[in-house]
Amino acid sequence: MTSRNRAALSLEARKLARAPVARVATAASLLLVLVTTAGGYAAALHSGGTDMGRQAAAMITAPGWDGYAGLAATSVGITNLLAVGIVMSWSIGREFTDGTIVGLFALPVPRTAIADAKMCAAVCWLALLASAESILITISGLALGLPWHGAARTVLTIALVAALLSLSALPVMWIATAGRGYLAGIAATLAIVVVTNVAAGFGLGQVLPWAIPVLWANPDSALDPLLLLAPLAVALAGAFLTRRTWARLELGDS
Repeated sequence: MTSRNRAALSLEARKLARAPVARVATAASLLLVLVTTAGGYAAALHSGGTDMGRQAAAMITAPGWDGYAGLAATSVGITNLLAVGIVMSWSIGREFTDGTIVGLFALPVPRTAIADAKMCAAVCWLALLASAESILITISGLALGLPWHGAARTVLTIALVAALLSLSALPVMWIATAGRGYLAGIAATLAIVVVTNVAAGFGLGQVLPWAIPVLWANPDSALDPLLLLAPLAVALAGAFLTRRTWARLELGDS
């Protein structure tokens, strides 16, 4: 990595760290995952006679850590796709919406280096988010009385699910570039979430990369682990398309 590339990455990392949208997305993701997973599991255990307890119990398909991890994966699946998709869309789209794309063209770095820096900063952020979610969920499980045995596996399972789902949102950065604004990327994010959930409801989740990690984490799943390569392939395709589009980007296009 050249000094110019390092400077671009440092700049994009600072932008993301200071951005209110990233901070809100991080806090909201952690809170929602905690409330829906720990709260849902507690309701199923201690309030089984209530509507909430019955609904939560219906989502827990196995006892112990396996059922808890499956519930957490469902929560992470929706939360991370939304949060990461919105942040990725903003990271690219704001340059067009705010008119700062002109300043980026004036920087003494290739446009592909700028795109790489934005994607690298987003990937670093989502990796930290996935790690924090997995640790928080596991600590909550221990607090609810689940045994130490199985806790390490749960951390790894949730971290993998969260990371793969978040990475699979990378194509929205390309869509935000092509659409010259973050609204296009956010619309694509919402479409992915809706289509994935509808397809999963009809039993077609195994054909959608964005549903595969959640299905794999389900205790009753017989899904081939090799299918976990599908969301990774989507991420690589999104990164390639984003980089190629930025390489051909012209100021007049914005």
